[in-house]
Amino acid sequence: MEPFSINLNQSAEKGTRYKRLLIILAIIFLATSALAIIFLYKKESRLDWVFIGFGVYALVFVYFGFVGYNSKLFVNGDDYALEYQFGFFTKVPEKIIWQTISKVKLGPAYIAFFKRTGKKKNVQLGWLPYSKVVEIKEKVHQTCSEKGIEVEIADYHKG
Repeated sequence: MEPFSINLNQSAEKGTRYKRLLIILAIIFLATSALAIIFLYKKESRLDWVFIGFGVYALVFVYFGFVGYNSKLFVNGDDYALEYQFGFFTKVPEKIIWQTISKVKLGPAYIAFFKRTGKKKNVQLGWLPYSKVVEIKEKVHQTCSEKGIEVEIADYHKG
């Protein structure tokens, strides 16, 4: 089996969508800050604690923006395991060892791995662009076929 690596860090996504999200959150922060200051100023109360709270919020906002922008998201597969990292704050990627899998179900926006122990591990892919979802599902299907793991393809039914 040939190893594969799918990079989920898309510069186009981070270039437009991520920056737009940060700008919208910054505008909301500035608007709520202005409203809180105006409200408390009319009540003639102390503004010291408000500014400390806004400062902490701003630092947390910058931290989450930095961590989110620098996160590494990927799906790797080889003869031994499927390794993936989707979260911003997880430092250790998750692994699914092929020898422990008895069946794989490919859904419209998920992959369900059924282990020999009877447990099931769902990997949600709905947040990814469609092209990446298709690429990941094709690689998993190809790997399962080579390893003799049963693959079930779930159909999407309108309810």
